[in-house]
Amino acid sequence: MEGAKDAYRDRWSEALMIAPDAVIVPAHELNETLTRVYGQIKRLEQGNPRPGESLRSAAEAQHALWSLIEAMREAMRRDLGVTGEVDEAARWPESPSSNDPTALIRDFMEPSDGPDS
Repeated sequence: MEGAKDAYRDRWSEALMIAPDAVIVPAHELNETLTRVYGQIKRLEQGNPRPGESLRSAAEAQHALWSLIEAMREAMRRDLGVTGEVDEAARWPESPSSNDPTALIRDFMEPSDGPDS
C-alpha cells in the first residue's frame, strides 16, 4: 500500500501543475477523502483506531470514493471535450461491490463473522 500511496502522491503533484481548475476542484475533494481513508486504514492496521473506526467503516469510506471518482472522471472528460450524452448501455459495468459497501470486507472476515463485526 505504501508504494501505491507514493506513486499516487507523485501523480497528484504532477496533476496540480497542469490540470485546469475545473478538474482540480473535484480531484482535490477526492484527494482529501483518499487521505482520510488511508489514515483510517493505517490506524486499523496498527491497532490504534479512533472511536467509531472499524473494518466496516473503512470499507464504507472506500465505497464512498466511487462517486468522487466518477465526478473527477466527468470533469476530466468535459475538459478534454470528449463527454456527451451517455446511454445506459454504454456505461462501464458496475463491479459487484458498487452497490454493497460490505462486499469490500467479505474476504477479510472469518466465516462466522457478520458484516457488522
